[in-house]
Amino acid sequence: MENRYPRFAGGRILKKESLWDLRDYAYGSTQLSYMDYTDGIIKGCRVRVEGNRLVIGKGILKCGDFIYLMQEEEAVPFEAENRLTVLKAAFTVKQGNPDYLDYQVSFFLDPDPERKQGQIELCRFHLRTGSVLRDRYKDFSDMRTEYDTINLIHATVAGRGQERLHPEVLLRFAEEMTLQKGKQAVDSCFCYQLLNTAGEADSQMVKAYLADKGEEDYGHSDREWLYEKLSTMLGYEIGAGDKHTGRKIILVE
Repeated sequence: MENRYPRFAGGRILKKESLWDLRDYAYGSTQLSYMDYTDGIIKGCRVRVEGNRLVIGKGILKCGDFIYLMQEEEAVPFEAENRLTVLKAAFTVKQGNPDYLDYQVSFFLDPDPERKQGQIELCRFHLRTGSVLRDRYKDFSDMRTEYDTINLIHATVAGRGQERLHPEVLLRFAEEMTLQKGKQAVDSCFCYQLLNTAGEADSQMVKAYLADKGEEDYGHSDREWLYEKLSTMLGYEIGAGDKHTGRKIILVE
């Protein structure tokens, strides 16, 4: 094994091999950092609403063995269609040029919630005619509101060996749980970890927290199940479908 680091100094000739070494080191280190991650959003790529456009922020995405760096924002126009709409990213590789491979990512809206190969989900929504799409939430349960609201629960977020809940979802949970009276030490420890990492947590960590609270996963690993269990930790009662029925009050003598 050999690692070569170019030496840039006066009087020396800048060789193409030195530039190749810099290229390979920068690319290789990024790939190795996330080689154990699943496909999906690694960092950033926050979706916000600006008028009739969905704006995807800068970030890092992964598909297959390649890391896609988004150094500019992208925008996708939308309109009210009275149906479920999913914002997806599609990854392609073009090999027409003999000098390089062209790794591309494109964003589009799709009524089909199923992901095809080479696709990930960034968010979904159901916008009714005459309504305004929003990306802000009143509380944790509001993140699952069925209509006119950006839903991040099903977003494809990359994790070590397993997809995980969107950081914004977990961060909102931590912010609400820290304000609750009567919380246990395990709640505080879990929330402090989420607040310290801005909501970055693998699904195994979330499931371990739920297990400490007496919730068995029974083999579940989907993000919808994790969200519902976290909702019960905050006292929200989950109703049928995608609607929440409000907060459940527990009286303790």
